[in-house]
Amino acid sequence: MAKVYTAVQGDTFESVARKVYGTDQGTQLIRQANPGIIEPFAAGLEVRVPDQAGTPKDRPQSAPTDNVDEIAVVIEAERFRFWQTVDIIRTLDSVTTVEFIAPFEPDQSQFRETFKPFSYKDVSVLADGEQLFAGTMVAVRPQVRESERTVAVSCYSRAGVLMDCTPPASQFPLEYNDLTLREIALNLLGPFGLPLQFDAEPGARFERVSISAGRRVWGFLSDLVGQRKAVMSSTPDGGVLIDTPSTGGQPVGVFTQGDPGPITSVQPFFSEQEYFSDITGLEPVIIGAAGSAHTVKNPRLKGVTRPFTFTAQDTEAGNLPEAVETKAARMFGNMVSYKIQVGTWRDPNGNLWEPNTTLKLEWPDAMIYNQTEFLIRDVVLSATDNRRSATLTIVLIGSFSGQIPEALPWQ
Repeated sequence: MAKVYTAVQGDTFESVARKVYGTDQGTQLIRQANPGIIEPFAAGLEVRVPDQAGTPKDRPQSAPTDNVDEIAVVIEAERFRFWQTVDIIRTLDSVTTVEFIAPFEPDQSQFRETFKPFSYKDVSVLADGEQLFAGTMVAVRPQVRESERTVAVSCYSRAGVLMDCTPPASQFPLEYNDLTLREIALNLLGPFGLPLQFDAEPGARFERVSISAGRRVWGFLSDLVGQRKAVMSSTPDGGVLIDTPSTGGQPVGVFTQGDPGPITSVQPFFSEQEYFSDITGLEPVIIGAAGSAHTVKNPRLKGVTRPFTFTAQDTEAGNLPEAVETKAARMFGNMVSYKIQVGTWRDPNGNLWEPNTTLKLEWPDAMIYNQTEFLIRDVVLSATDNRRSATLTIVLIGSFSGQIPEALPWQ
């Protein structure tokens, strides 16, 4: 998040950095966050000052409770107690989002201030004092029916701003030569004041990549992350997490249809048109030089011709095979997924259901005929006044780590 500093006559980016950070090392960070501002500043000019990466964030306090899954929704540091439903959507490869519904009381001034459109207010969500979400109120939608008036509120993690925005104009042109994924990420996150938690393998350096004007930060960075067989999501404090996908071996639970347990239903989703026999990546063509190509054949589909060819952007010939292998493995994540309804927020170990963990499942009604380990991609934690439930989306192991599965659940 960014603070707002009101300039005095003659202030510069360096003087503001010294006043706010205590050092001039943040000068370029403030300059990038304020495109178009000319030094020296006029008195009264409002200057955005991003949080520096690694700066500790104040955690909002929640009221003590005996309910292990007591939900606290905190808006601009004040607890909001009147929500009717809350959904917390946590995912392996995107930012965490929160949606809640509250009574619509337009006659109350406090309500008007709390749910003001385009205000981008700070929102935090805690369960039993544990922070699950820190982000921004994005959408406010009144819903008026004959029987009731409510407002639907959508929020995304602080890192969600990267999905909307490009780098500031002061950073262009942006070309990265011989830099690691971590170095590129830190450079892009700097103007937004977002911390980076980097838990993936370092990976090879990128020989030459660039982000064009109009390209949003999240999409560009996510493409680079995928080429290194990693995943990108958000942390509970709203920062960016780049992590290694789980390859299994330590499932949080083993579930079989017919056995007593928390699972109430399993529904498969098949995408037959997203399944191919051959996946070929082409290196971007450079004038005067022929680009290379690399093909991965699908060992699970023989005797059928269904080719898919793509241009592997931001890729040199040396790492083209890795980019194609990643694309082929992601195909298996897109071709089939399962939605699991669970009557509790917590896994058999008592922990909240988490993306990037695994479970084992045998469920013949969903065409899972053999006990198969799956990767949990998405978790939706749903709450009402008196009920807690979860929806899990699971995919085949290896989908996000470049590994083609050895067998399919229905084989």
